[in-house]
Amino acid sequence: MQRHATLARWVLASLLLLAPFWPSAQASAAEPDKAITIATYNVENFLDVFDDPYTTDEKAPVKPRAQIEKIAANVRALNPDVIAFHEMENEGVLRAMANEFLPDLNYQYFAVLPGNSERGINVSLMSRRPILSMTSYRYLDLPLPGEKKVWRFARDLLRVKLQATKEKTIEVFIVHFKSRRPSDDDPHSDKWRLAEATMTKKIIDEALAKEPDSLLALIGDFNDTPETKPLQLLTSKGDKGAPALVDAHALLSPEERITFLQEPFRSTIDYILASPTLGKRLVPGSAKVLNAPEHEGGSDHAPIAATFDLSK
Repeated sequence: MQRHATLARWVLASLLLLAPFWPSAQASAAEPDKAITIATYNVENFLDVFDDPYTTDEKAPVKPRAQIEKIAANVRALNPDVIAFHEMENEGVLRAMANEFLPDLNYQYFAVLPGNSERGINVSLMSRRPILSMTSYRYLDLPLPGEKKVWRFARDLLRVKLQATKEKTIEVFIVHFKSRRPSDDDPHSDKWRLAEATMTKKIIDEALAKEPDSLLALIGDFNDTPETKPLQLLTSKGDKGAPALVDAHALLSPEERITFLQEPFRSTIDYILASPTLGKRLVPGSAKVLNAPEHEGGSDHAPIAATFDLSK
């Protein structure tokens, strides 16, 4: 079943859907550098032209070409080795954007797994570094102490292991926590996000307890500001002495690190949190947020990035 669309949108959709079959850039994959740039970007309802009968994707319009071009331009400006996207409908539209607008950047690895969103907006990943494995936590029950209700991740917690360099691997945990829209008996969905953060913290603490020197990053749209309970939890030490995660953008000013761009709610809700071993490798001055006016227009979020030196 096809979603009603204008002729212009149909032309766009045809181009995007054919793009995955076009040859990509001829440049061969270079040997991984000793540094890795990681980014995250909520691209706001990146939906294709087709109606998925099993989701409510028809409630949002097809992503306009002008917005796709702006998103691609921002990705080009950051030039990340690995970038997580949020609100991406499927792998086809992600590959299409890379092939049509970013062929010279040599992105070869793509991951979009279906999550729990009724709208079909999923967490995803695009990378120049090889993907070794992926784990979804979408089916986990998320209890919260003192609460009878049990939640699940609003989208997913997606765990991706990558070959960062010839010698080193890195694990990226991608989240898109529940929005601040009301849910049952939870006016701003604060309990839901806290349940998501609590389980995420548990999984990461277990990973670091097993391998304290892991190169690990937790990235994405947390839908909460730095002073809230979920963020305070995620950046605190674990119960069994697990180390705290390091906020890669902590040294930026409040204005510099604004990631949600919609007035009057401009705020910081997107993060790159690194394990201590990875955090020590943060390249000074590399933490970026593209929130200047010239970067707006593709989404209601700004993309963020940070570079880590893996030669140490």
